[in-house]
Amino acid sequence: MTETVRIPGEWHIGYQYTIGTFASAFFDGLRKGEIWGSLCEQNGEVAVPPKSFNEQAFVPTDKLVQVGLNGTIQAVTIVTAPFAGSPDVPYAVIYVKLDGATSSIANYMHGVDLGDGTTLPDALSIESPVHAVFSPEPEGRVTDFWFEPGVA
Repeated sequence: MTETVRIPGEWHIGYQYTIGTFASAFFDGLRKGEIWGSLCEQNGEVAVPPKSFNEQAFVPTDKLVQVGLNGTIQAVTIVTAPFAGSPDVPYAVIYVKLDGATSSIANYMHGVDLGDGTTLPDALSIESPVHAVFSPEPEGRVTDFWFEPGVA
């Protein structure tokens, strides 16, 4: 029986992906220090990031609304194992329901001492207030903002 030969390799392929009207508005807003969601006029839900379809009401959404930069923590994870491209460990990723939104958005949490990553600081308790902080030079990427404790 012949042994299987494996030849390591990588493909590096540049591409452009069209993200649609709602996602385009979301990322354009990030460049301006704003966060936008989509409003379902049938049930009043505001999805962040915006979606063009509300799966609860089974209807398209066609209205964008700006949401607040303050919110509350809905879920938390502390990452203690590094991987390629990750920040230094430990770091926190949180899901936040922003003022005016009915869904949550995930991003990094800054401004909290995580120690060795084995205990959860009080500032990361569920329903704790946080606010979005934008990079001084936003590029229209999700990494243009992060969350910090308290209300801005």
